[in-house]
Amino acid sequence: MTYNLDLPVKDSQIKDLETGDIVYLNGIIITARDQAHKRIIDLINKNQSLPDKFSLIKGCAIYHCGPIIRNLEAKYEVISAGPTTSQRMDNYENQVVRKLDIKCIIGKGGMKSLDTKANTVVYLSYTGGCGAIFNKKVQEILHVEWKDLGLCEAVWFLKVKDLGPLIVAQDTHGNNLYNVQT
Repeated sequence: MTYNLDLPVKDSQIKDLETGDIVYLNGIIITARDQAHKRIIDLINKNQSLPDKFSLIKGCAIYHCGPIIRNLEAKYEVISAGPTTSQRMDNYENQVVRKLDIKCIIGKGGMKSLDTKANTVVYLSYTGGCGAIFNKKVQEILHVEWKDLGLCEAVWFLKVKDLGPLIVAQDTHGNNLYNVQT
């Protein structure tokens, strides 16, 4: 089936998704790679608060991506934003998902340790090489956090429209397209 989801989503909407379904997302997502995940976990472990803007993404999506961003005079522009290999964030992801109440993870390659059932989260695969068309899906850059990590590793808060097609590769029922048995 094909789903057009407005973020934030409810658990019931996520539980309806099954591996192989096609999803298009509308709403707020963030980009986050290794260093951003590590910083989130460090703050959690130190019982420190995350920046206030993180409250915007409850029920939304993390995109494993290091976007290429152009710094214009008074604003930023996404040039390209292809998915990065999600396995690099595997050790952090369950904690990050719980802390931020994330419902969709976008990336490539899947995640071995992601507990989709307990966290009511789906893993959505985005085709590698699609980064050049991603900028057409971004309606607005809402905020950037942690620029000290570099523009590629910073957390970008993006408002997207019709982001997809994304393939449900890991669903809340324990199905995983990356572990297909033949």
